[in-house]
Amino acid sequence: MESFHQLEKPFVIAEVGGNHEGDFDYAMKLLDDAVEAGADAVKYQTYTPDRIVSKVESPERHKHFGRFALELDQYVSLAKACRERGIQFMSSIWDLESIDALDPYIEVHKVGSGDLTNYPLLKRLLQTGKPLCIATAMSNMEDVEQTVGFLGSLDPDLIPSGRLCVMHCVAMYGQPLDEYTNLRAMETMRQRLDDAVVMGYSDHTMGNVAVKVAVCMGARVIETHFTDDNTREFRDHHFAHTKETLANFVEFCSRREAMLGDGVKRPVHAVETPRRIWEFRRACYFKTDMKAGDVVGDTDLTTLRPHEGIDARYFDDLIGKKLIKDRRAFERLRWDDFEGES
Repeated sequence: MESFHQLEKPFVIAEVGGNHEGDFDYAMKLLDDAVEAGADAVKYQTYTPDRIVSKVESPERHKHFGRFALELDQYVSLAKACRERGIQFMSSIWDLESIDALDPYIEVHKVGSGDLTNYPLLKRLLQTGKPLCIATAMSNMEDVEQTVGFLGSLDPDLIPSGRLCVMHCVAMYGQPLDEYTNLRAMETMRQRLDDAVVMGYSDHTMGNVAVKVAVCMGARVIETHFTDDNTREFRDHHFAHTKETLANFVEFCSRREAMLGDGVKRPVHAVETPRRIWEFRRACYFKTDMKAGDVVGDTDLTTLRPHEGIDARYFDDLIGKKLIKDRRAFERLRWDDFEGES
């Protein structure tokens, strides 16, 4: 993908993230589930504990990331597996050192909300020339505008070319309440940012209502956490989509795009055939037999199917006209049945 403007339907990212819990085989299993669900991409998170958290200031967080990290060569193996299965590999790369190793396997880069203000990382990802998604949890509008402005100043073609997606996101980890979702923030960002900036949504809610609403509000990139078991202890499993629920959402996206059509109001001739229109629409008919010389009153007329003869829209135009031919009740009428219309 060279531009988000090329998308014909919402781009769906199955965010495995840390749900593999440091188990490579489990990471591969979730990849296969994402393929079966019909996701466009499966995404991981690439980090080492020493390059993401200070072990002095936050030793417990440092240990946590150590338990959940995979080796760099394992991410490469996952990327190759994605190519073999026809799904895009993505990873939020959380350190500069990993970019060179994984960039050849990535078509679209994703920046997590924690790195919205990590300008050195943003600058390096921008240098790849690839489309960029940035998540915006824990930020206000000014934060978003500042980062978008920074990116645009480094690459003036980034936004006009459709290579930037700004994703609404709320980091409601552990508290996935509907009232926190605030999907209308996408409208605010759309109004405040350049029109060429593509809107997206990164989900942390229960079920797939929010992602469906986001798509209906114009989100073209959807990221949702992904698991095979919502009951596992690690919190990110609890609000994640499973293969079944993600497949439901993917089907929704495809059917919605098909249903939207081209926006031109006209009969769909494949099903709304001339015959069907004739059967459904109404024409003017006499309710009783009429003789030549009779003047038509409004009580003489009715409108019935099929659409044969004089269209029902001309009902009022027939009132007061004089017949020049005999006509039976419910018989097709023609304009030349009336005086002055031949």
